[in-house]
Amino acid sequence: MHFSIALTMDTRAGGKSHILTNLSTYMKAFFKDRDYGDDLLNYTLGFTSVLAPEGFGHFFEKKKPLYVSDRTTKNRFTGEQHRMYRLFIDNIVIEPDEYEDFVSGTDLHSLEIVKAKILESLFNFDRLPKKVKDFDKEKFRIDMVNLLAQTDDEHIIFYQP
Repeated sequence: MHFSIALTMDTRAGGKSHILTNLSTYMKAFFKDRDYGDDLLNYTLGFTSVLAPEGFGHFFEKKKPLYVSDRTTKNRFTGEQHRMYRLFIDNIVIEPDEYEDFVSGTDLHSLEIVKAKILESLFNFDRLPKKVKDFDKEKFRIDMVNLLAQTDDEHIIFYQP
């Protein structure tokens, strides 16, 4: 399975981006050779940490999970084509009431917040369409829970492949 984390962060939260980048690299390597079935081959987890000005919060709200069976899009500026194939896109959002804790906390504390959000997001696999039959979501959940539980947090913060 191909795994990735896509970041949307403001300047203050950007100081924690190394945690998410290292976690993404670590998880990508972990899931690279694992097989959970043929109906879900790619998983992208969006991470948003933005303290939006009043009136702009709706731009950074949590989005519904999305499954893409097979779609090709074309960048209107470059003409480059991008194929999305058997892809599940989910999002985790640092809410305004959690933002200061995430940004001002230690790297270890911020990582714990991220890990808790990832674990919460695992229930979104129940929202996969019925046509996704060949995906072992329980095996994936178990692997993700074990990965996050058994990982030395300092190892992730300073992870270098």
